[in-house]
Amino acid sequence: MVPRPEFARLAGLMLVLLLGAAAAPGQNETSKTAKAARALAEKAKAEKDSADSELAKLTAAAKAAAARATSAEAAAASTIVERDAARKRLEEKTAAASGAAERAVAARGEVKKALAEQTAAAKNRAKKTAAATKAERTALAEEAAAAIAALAKAGTNEVAAKKALAKKAANARKTVIARKAAEAAEKDAANERISAARAKAATAAAEVASAKLLLKQRTAAVEVAIERATMARALAIGGLKPLARTAWSRDKARHLLDRAGFGGTPAEVDRLFAMGPYRAVNHLVGYHGRPSTDLAFDVSPPERPASFESRLVPAERARFARARQAQERRQQAKLRTWWLRRMVSSQRPLEEKLTLFWHGHFAVNYRTFYLTYILYQQNQLFRGRAGDNFGALLHGIVHDAAMLRYLDNNRNTKGHPNENLAREIMELFAMGEGKGYTEKDIREAARALTGYGYDPWSAHFRFSASRHDPGKKTIFRRTGNFAGDDLVDLILRQPATSRFIAKKLFAFFAFENPDPDVVETLARVLREHRYDLAPMLENMFLSEVFFSERAMGTQIKSPVQLMVGSIRTFGIENVDYAAVDRSLQGMGQHLFEPPNVKGWDGGRAWISAERILVRYNAVAQLVGASRGGGIDVVRMLEGRPFASAGEVVDHLARVALSTPLHESKRRELVASLGDLPPSSKWAARRREINRKLRALLVLLTSIPEYQIT
Repeated sequence: MVPRPEFARLAGLMLVLLLGAAAAPGQNETSKTAKAARALAEKAKAEKDSADSELAKLTAAAKAAAARATSAEAAAASTIVERDAARKRLEEKTAAASGAAERAVAARGEVKKALAEQTAAAKNRAKKTAAATKAERTALAEEAAAAIAALAKAGTNEVAAKKALAKKAANARKTVIARKAAEAAEKDAANERISAARAKAATAAAEVASAKLLLKQRTAAVEVAIERATMARALAIGGLKPLARTAWSRDKARHLLDRAGFGGTPAEVDRLFAMGPYRAVNHLVGYHGRPSTDLAFDVSPPERPASFESRLVPAERARFARARQAQERRQQAKLRTWWLRRMVSSQRPLEEKLTLFWHGHFAVNYRTFYLTYILYQQNQLFRGRAGDNFGALLHGIVHDAAMLRYLDNNRNTKGHPNENLAREIMELFAMGEGKGYTEKDIREAARALTGYGYDPWSAHFRFSASRHDPGKKTIFRRTGNFAGDDLVDLILRQPATSRFIAKKLFAFFAFENPDPDVVETLARVLREHRYDLAPMLENMFLSEVFFSERAMGTQIKSPVQLMVGSIRTFGIENVDYAAVDRSLQGMGQHLFEPPNVKGWDGGRAWISAERILVRYNAVAQLVGASRGGGIDVVRMLEGRPFASAGEVVDHLARVALSTPLHESKRRELVASLGDLPPSSKWAARRREINRKLRALLVLLTSIPEYQIT
């Protein structure tokens, strides 16, 4: 662009040229004037070239400014969506300004071209004639002035375009600055919100921690209150001294679950331990509040022989009888496996453990009558009255078809009494051999039980008045027209009854041959509660003596405890219960077929040279079986970090054993396991690791320590 002073100077020189040419007379003057005009034109051209150069620089600067503005706009557009719209508007305006600048440059070129043409024409006219008219000079001056004005206007437009472009760039910079300021403000606000949220979270965490602490304190206070209440209750009922809350441990929780049930997985032991001793015992004894196992068994009363069978020859009648007996044996096998499934799956383990106890206490043998239905009814009687009331259970027994059939009370009639049931009730079921009764009491009791029988086809109790002896009887020095239920009430009044039941229950759950004062204390609790079993069981399971060294880890597992306990402890799935049933028979505990009316002897009687091998092999087949994939030991140990074989052996020993593992045996087991990668790498070698761990379990369950609980 040509500066304004230069425009004025150029215009003056051109006017001087024109006026001088008009005033100079003669050809010489004209020649001089032409030379001066050429010089002036050359000078004007040089100044024009200088102005062009200046204009090019300014145009380049304008374009650089436009480029910087565009760059600023691009940077601004990258922040948020709103700046995209601003950039678009800026680009449109910049394009308009650029168009204006281009038009100004084009106009300037046209002016230059017109000026050059006009200058050339002036030179030609000066050469041709020295005497130009005033009108021509005036026209030339006007044309020059117009050219100068056009050039000035073009310069003015370019300046305006540059100013507009600079203004837009400044606005863009302001927009960027404003946007950055807004972003900074938004970031500060977000930081403030985050800080506020963190402060709120910290406050909430502090409140939660405070609440947890308060809950812990209140829980501890509740536990102390429960402990005091338990101590006071034990003192009030004259019961055994309860275990102190501070003496509770995971080993004691495991002992309680083993004895009051059939053991459990490590997770189940942990849950029981977390309850504390008082709630744990209440949870096990107060099982009626939890749903019973929904495991149905479909069995029907025995079928009457078809009428035509009586007309058959003896061999044919025998064939039909054998067929019915074979069907009964199949039903009986199903009954045994059904009960085993209940023991394993029940959420009320004490219920099934007591059912097993009463099954051995009120023993009957299936082989004496081959009637599955009445044994199923008796099993349900034991389950329904298991932890209920011993008096109600004893009344149920004198009405029970299986017991009446087993002890021949269906043959006990007026004038021909049968003493079997009367004798066993006193001697084995309620009072103990030779404890508080005489032979005369037995004979009189047999008379009271006359007429107590059952319908062989419905298996329901049936009282026959015609077969009952209604005469007076003297039992325990009391005289009256006693019947069978009166006899039960008389037996329950005898002190020997509560002692006998208390001792037998304690021996089953704790240890044999307890001290007399322990027996007397539990008997008193039983009498004080009218033979309700729950208070006595609760007092026994909470007592110090139940968790004493004499009790923990000293009881030989019965075959049922061994097999059912293994399934529950290791969480074994896909169990072949028929195989388990066969193993139990080989170990000497054939369910529904105890050896005699006394039931199973238990204790050391479970162990013999022959039976111990059966026990080892049965458990080995159970824990090492590949049927259904066997035990997934890897899954059982998931979530626990193990860095070495020794850590795995130590953990599984705590799971399986009630007593510490001897160090020499531990070294053997670690050596048998061999190299074992850290547990974090087991998933990739799951099958191989499971095989090694199952082999370890087989060895672990084959040591003598596994046979006791």
